[in-house]
Amino acid sequence: MPKKDAKAPNSGKSKSSGGKTDGAAMTEAEQMEQEMRELRSDGKLGGSSLLPWLHWLGMQIYSRSLYREVFWIFWALLLIFGSWTSVLLWPLAGLVATLASYKKPPRPDGIPLAKMNIDVLLGRPMQASKDVPGLHSNNNVTITRLGDKYILAYRQSDVHFPSGKTQIVVAHSKDLVDWSVEWTYANGCDLREVLLFEIGGKLMLYFFSLKPAHGQFKPLHVFYTTSQDGAKWAEPKKVCYEGEVPWEIKVFGQGDDAIAYKSSYLGDHYGTKDVLVLFEQSKDAVNWEPVPPCTKESSAVYRGGISEVSFEFTPKGDLVAIGRNEDGDSSGFGTQLFFAKKGSLGEWTHLKVGLPYRFDSPRLASTSDGEILLFARYAPNRYQLAPAAVPFTYQKVINLICCSLTPKSAAVYRIAPQEEWGSNGDGAVQLIRLFEGSAGDTGFFSVTKEKGCDESGDSWVVANYTSTTCQSHAPWIYGQMMPSHVYVFRCRAVRA
Repeated sequence: MPKKDAKAPNSGKSKSSGGKTDGAAMTEAEQMEQEMRELRSDGKLGGSSLLPWLHWLGMQIYSRSLYREVFWIFWALLLIFGSWTSVLLWPLAGLVATLASYKKPPRPDGIPLAKMNIDVLLGRPMQASKDVPGLHSNNNVTITRLGDKYILAYRQSDVHFPSGKTQIVVAHSKDLVDWSVEWTYANGCDLREVLLFEIGGKLMLYFFSLKPAHGQFKPLHVFYTTSQDGAKWAEPKKVCYEGEVPWEIKVFGQGDDAIAYKSSYLGDHYGTKDVLVLFEQSKDAVNWEPVPPCTKESSAVYRGGISEVSFEFTPKGDLVAIGRNEDGDSSGFGTQLFFAKKGSLGEWTHLKVGLPYRFDSPRLASTSDGEILLFARYAPNRYQLAPAAVPFTYQKVINLICCSLTPKSAAVYRIAPQEEWGSNGDGAVQLIRLFEGSAGDTGFFSVTKEKGCDESGDSWVVANYTSTTCQSHAPWIYGQMMPSHVYVFRCRAVRA
């Protein structure tokens, strides 16, 4: 199968909160929406049944802690089919492999250090999520500020993967230390990708539902709910396209001039078909429309393998965005950078060749002097490890497996100015520092201004989650099956 083309999307009408206009031809996004409905019964990942089977096997071993049983099964098989020599050598080989895993991989040359004239200071981590028996997976967090309170929302479930036991939790705190649970919501589906923001004098919470099947990723519906105080919430309503996944919503301006911008993706993520990146705007964060120069015929700014996309504006009003290219396309596998001029925010340009590293779950924030910071997962290994000669579908499967078996952490980076990117983004993402204590399943950030800091200040509160029972060298997939908690940090950018 050839690589998917990374290209400007075809014509496709943006949808706000309702269905298709009667009698109108189906637009590109509506066609993708219909395709997603049809794919919900497909149990494959990356076009293969291997990944779901490996996922099931890992769940049986890791989530049930069957390490001893697996050890003795292998021992018995060696006795039956091998020799006494192999029985003696096998534990030695296992010991050598374990010792080899302790070596810390160096920072790759492809992720250079940021210059020392900018630094980020972090306070101590404070646990915000609660211990609930049977629901030890606390992740996918969002945070904002309402008056003198911090409002936090996160996903709570029995496992990282899609589960019908999942609930959304909303908690409050005035000091970042003591958190009170004010609201929970569950509907029998998996729920995740929570987004909190304020617009029109009210607080809004977005999230989406997934088919509750551990080894699949099948988005169903997007929901929103509103609140005046962050404690009493309206009954969630459906919004956006079926199968759409909003990744970031930011509100710029005040009062009647406030505009919400939304980046999202829609398509066969972890499948074999394309994914659309949508970029839309709204005055009420319910009825969405394309961002000019896009017309009503299209709100898609990219078609290929990109999913999670974070965006930020420069002091000149230009747009900078970064997206995870997990599914791959003709620009490669890993990460893609985007840029759009102030007068054409809906017309995105991108690197000809993407970055070969993944900066998962990205969140961009800008400092008072115009620096753009990236909070994201840290993975020192190249994502594209599969040989280019291998068929594209197999490349995707190999890359996903290799990525799942390597350790991850969390970090904050600097994004270089767009004029320094070149055609392939060499050195565009620069490491500032790692988040200590973040290991296993980690690196999903949300950022809000700290109380007492105005919009021109550089002090934030950053929320992240991490596995709590993993060593730093534990594989990502191991961390995803272990307990995790949400933590908040005070964070400040400083100039030397």
